[in-house]
Amino acid sequence: MGDHLPRDLLTDIFSRLGVKQLCKLKCLSKEWLNSISSPHFKKQHLDQSKKRPTLSLISSPRSNYSFSSQLVHLSLINPSNYELVHEYESIAEIGPGYFVCSSGLDLLCFYQTGYLGKIWICNPITKKTLALPMLFGFAGRACLGYVSSTNEYKIVASYEGKVKYVDGDFYTGFEESLCFNILTLKLEEETSVVGSWRDLLSCTQYSGTCHQPIHINGFIYWLAFAKDNTLSSDHVRILEMNLENEEIKTFCCPNGFSDFGFSHLSEINGHLCLVQNKRDGHMLNIWMLKAHESEAWCLEYSIEVHESASNFNIIGYLPRNNESTGDILIRSLKGDLFCYETDTKSFKELQSLNIVEYKWCALFYDSFFSIGLPGN
Repeated sequence: MGDHLPRDLLTDIFSRLGVKQLCKLKCLSKEWLNSISSPHFKKQHLDQSKKRPTLSLISSPRSNYSFSSQLVHLSLINPSNYELVHEYESIAEIGPGYFVCSSGLDLLCFYQTGYLGKIWICNPITKKTLALPMLFGFAGRACLGYVSSTNEYKIVASYEGKVKYVDGDFYTGFEESLCFNILTLKLEEETSVVGSWRDLLSCTQYSGTCHQPIHINGFIYWLAFAKDNTLSSDHVRILEMNLENEEIKTFCCPNGFSDFGFSHLSEINGHLCLVQNKRDGHMLNIWMLKAHESEAWCLEYSIEVHESASNFNIIGYLPRNNESTGDILIRSLKGDLFCYETDTKSFKELQSLNIVEYKWCALFYDSFFSIGLPGN
C-alpha cells in the first residue's frame, strides 16, 4: 500500500484512523512506524480526532471495589446509530470512593468529591492512568483543559474557601471566597511531566460555583453566584479563565436568563452555551455565545422535552460527517439519554443505551498522549 500511494495521501488516510489501528500498523512497516511516530503526524491526527469525538458510558461496579482501588469500565457507542460497540472494557484503576468524571478532551479526569483531593488522569485508548499529586483540603470541582500553544494540559481545581481579610494595616478576620489551584501536565519525549499545585488569585466577590466547570478551546468556564445567593440574572455571572496566561475575567449572563437552580454551562460545536431548564421541566432553552469579545448571546435552541423527565444536562455535541449538523446529547436527572438532531429539530430517547448500567457519560477523542513518569 505504501509503495503505491503518495506519502501525503497515506498520511491523510492514517490521520483518520483510531489509535488502536495505528498501533497495529506500526508493526507492519518501518516506514509506517516512523511516519506514525513523528510529532507532525501526531498533531495532524489530533486535529482529525477532534472532529469525531467518541460517546462513552463509564461505570465502576461495586463488585470491583477494594480497600485500595476500584476498576473503571468503558462502553463505547457507535455515533451513527447509538448502538454499543463493546461493553465494559476495563480502562483504569483509581482509588475507592465516590468520583466525578469529566472530559471533552482526549483524556478523562476523575476526581473525588471529598477532602482528600484525589484526582486521576486517564487515557481511555491506551488504558494508562496517572494519579496527580494530592491536593489536601480540596472539596470542590476540577476541570481538565488544554493549551495548544504550549502543548500543555492544565487541571484547575475550584472550591469555596476563606482568605485573610485586611483593612489597611489591620487583619480583621477571614472572608469567604472562590479559590483556585492549578497544575500543569506536559508531554516531553513520550513522558508525562507533572508539575505541582499552585494557588491562583481568589475571587472574593463570589462564594462558590454551581455545576461542573467546562473547557472550550483553551478556556475554562464556571457559573458563579454572588455571596448573597440571590437567584436572579443580576447575581449570577460566568467566570472565564484563559489557561495560557491564567487570567480570570467575568461576564454577564444573557438577557432573559433568571432560573439559576436548574441551569448549567455546556459546549456545542465549539461555542459556550448557557442551558436553562424551565421550571415545568418541559422546555430546554440554550443560549449560545456568538461573539466572545462583545459578549453577544443568542437563544439558539428551545427544545421541547419529554413530559415525564426534568432537570436535563447537556453532555456535549456529536458532529455529523459534513460537520455542519449534529446531535446535542442530553441526559436526564434519572440517567436516561436523549439526543436532539439540529437539522431535523427532533428530540428522541436513545432507548438502546438506556438499558445499560453506567455511572458517568462523557465525550472524548483518540490521542497518543503517553501517561507515565520518568523511568516508568
